[in-house]
Amino acid sequence: MLITGDVRRAMTMLLIACPCAVGLSTPTAISAAIGNGARRGILIKGGSHLEQAGRVDAIVFDKTGTLTVGRPVVTNIVAMHKDWEPEQVLAYAASSEIHSRHPLAEAVIRSTEERRISIPPHEECEVLVGLGMRTWADGRTLLLGSPSLLRAEKVRVSKKASEWVDKLRRQAETPLLLAVDGTLVGLISLRDEVRPEAAQVLTKLRANGIRRIVMLTGDHPEIAQVVADELGIDEWRAEVMPEDKLAAVRELQDDGYVVGMVGDGINDAPALAAADIGIAMGLAGTDVAVETADVALANDDLHRLLDVGDLGERAVDVIRQNYGMSIAVNAAGLLIGAGGALSPVLAAILHNASSVAVVANSSRLIRYRLDR
Repeated sequence: MLITGDVRRAMTMLLIACPCAVGLSTPTAISAAIGNGARRGILIKGGSHLEQAGRVDAIVFDKTGTLTVGRPVVTNIVAMHKDWEPEQVLAYAASSEIHSRHPLAEAVIRSTEERRISIPPHEECEVLVGLGMRTWADGRTLLLGSPSLLRAEKVRVSKKASEWVDKLRRQAETPLLLAVDGTLVGLISLRDEVRPEAAQVLTKLRANGIRRIVMLTGDHPEIAQVVADELGIDEWRAEVMPEDKLAAVRELQDDGYVVGMVGDGINDAPALAAADIGIAMGLAGTDVAVETADVALANDDLHRLLDVGDLGERAVDVIRQNYGMSIAVNAAGLLIGAGGALSPVLAAILHNASSVAVVANSSRLIRYRLDR
C-alpha cells in the first residue's frame, strides 16, 4: 500500500499471505494418521514418533515375546537330588516366580496350576536381573535361574545336570535350575515357539528398506543360534543384560542408523527409551515397557510393525503434499494479487479453499488402507 496507495490491493495481499493452510499441513495429517493407527490397535504417542517410524532403517528385536510367542510351556521337570521329586521342584520354582511377570515365570506358574500342585509361601524374594531369582521359603534359601546364576553363587552343577542343559539348548529349550540351600535339586526346561508370521515379516521389513535387523536375547548362544537360523537373522547377541541392549541401540545410532527397538519386558525399557522409536509389543507387556515406548501395539501380531512403518511413510508423504499445495497456492495468489487482478473477495475464497484442500488431503489418512 505504501508503494501503490491501493488499499484494496493491500487487503488482497494480506488475505493471501496469511499462512493458515501451511499451519494446518502437519497437525491435520498427523492427527488423521494417529487416528487410523488407533483403530487398528497401534497406539502412537506423538507426531514426532510417527514421522520417525517412516525413517527407520535398522530394527533391534528382543527375542522373547516379540519374535517368539512369549508364552513358553514347561516340557521337562527333572529332579537332581535323591530327596526331591519333580513335583517338589516345580512347587518351589513356582514359589520363587509367583510375583514375576516374566514369560518363563508365568509358564512355571501355569504348569503348577495345571498339575494342581500347591505352592509353598515365600517370605522374601530378590530379582537378580538377567540371571533369575533368590527367594526365602520354609526357612530355606532358593536360587532359580540360569546356570550362570548357580556358578555366580558357587553352587556345584553336576555332570548329569550339565548334560541336560547342553541337550536342551541344542533343542532351543531354556533350562531353569533350582538350588536349595546351596545344593542343586532340580531342573525345569521350557520352550517358546517362534511366531508363525515372524520370518515373513522380517523378509518384508528388508524389502521395505530396513538395512539392519538385530536379535537380542538373554538366552544361551546355542538357543539364539537355533532361532536366528529359523528366521534368517544374521546379526544376534546372546546372554545380554539390559545395559547390553542399550549399548546395541547406541552402536547402531553411532553408525548413522535410525533405530527402532521392539520389546515387551522391563529389561527392554532402557533400550526402548534410547531408540529413535521404541515399540512395545502387546499391551500385555510390562507396564514399564508400554510406558517407555513411543508406540504400543494392542496385540501381538508382528504384521503391525509393517503397518507402523507404512503409516509413518504415508503421513510424511501427505505432509509434503500439503506444504507443496499450500505454498504453491499462496505464491500464485501473491503474484496475481500484486498485479491487481485479484479482488479481496476472491482472495478470501482462495485462502479458505487452500485450507479446506489441506484438511481434505489429510483426511484421506483416516481411511488409508494399510497394506500387508
